Amino acid sequence: MVKQTLKWVFLIFFVAGCIPDPGGKSIFNSEMSEIREYGDSNSTLKALVIGNSFYEYQQLKNPMNDARAMSNQLVAMGFHVIRAMNVDYENMRKAVKKFGKHLSQTSYGSVGLLYFSGHGAQVAGRNFLIPTNNGKIWQAENLKTMAIDAQNTLAMMKENNKGMNFLILDACRDNPYKGSEKNVIRGLTRMKKPMGAFIGYATASGKTATDSPNDDHGIYTKYLLKALKTAQHKRIEDVFMEVENTVFKETNEEQEPWHEASLRMPFCFGGCL
Repeated sequence: MVKQTLKWVFLIFFVAGCIPDPGGKSIFNSEMSEIREYGDSNSTLKALVIGNSFYEYQQLKNPMNDARAMSNQLVAMGFHVIRAMNVDYENMRKAVKKFGKHLSQTSYGSVGLLYFSGHGAQVAGRNFLIPTNNGKIWQAENLKTMAIDAQNTLAMMKENNKGMNFLILDACRDNPYKGSEKNVIRGLTRMKKPMGAFIGYATASGKTATDSPNDDHGIYTKYLLKALKTAQHKRIEDVFMEVENTVFKETNEEQEPWHEASLRMPFCFGGCL
């Protein structure tokens, strides 16, 4: 058996809270927002974890917990992590730009994994990741200039990293902005994926995901964290299928996560045996 060595950089968007953790390098900090770096900056594994809970409209309970837990898990796996918590549009853009710079400094064959947890929405066939200052978003068209375009972000990843790129979206909550209560297509839509990309969704296209008010984590993130702890030599498709099947069962088939991929070769976090 041939062991596949891990030379890939992971780009991850995740939800995180505003309480600073010890040991992180602070890039930006305000009363309710924070961007910090964790882990070895020389690591070839790079992650961006974005988590938004303190929205101007429709706050979410779990994204902060999710982001802290995911950041810790990724650092334990050897990642250098940028963690952005409760960020407005301007600072979300800054975090994504900085992450793109980190990716551009990696060698060929790296992997980017992007995980975002928070509010998300779709308009005209495009997905948008919503910043905390969503109180100014009154209609779907505002998303184009006041939220982060997920398709453009994935294209940026591809441009800066010619290896594998992962985009994980736990971003399908209901009523994500003030104008979304009427005449809006709920949830996210399927995205065109470039070669070497893996996209994971917390729920099916056009559906919404629960924030799990009685738990410390959103249900998708909860089981993703659990799966990552034993994912070292498992193929990435098997890891996500395990998560998807568990969430589908636990929600009585109401929430159906899914993924799509265009991988050039099998991928395992610790090398495929």
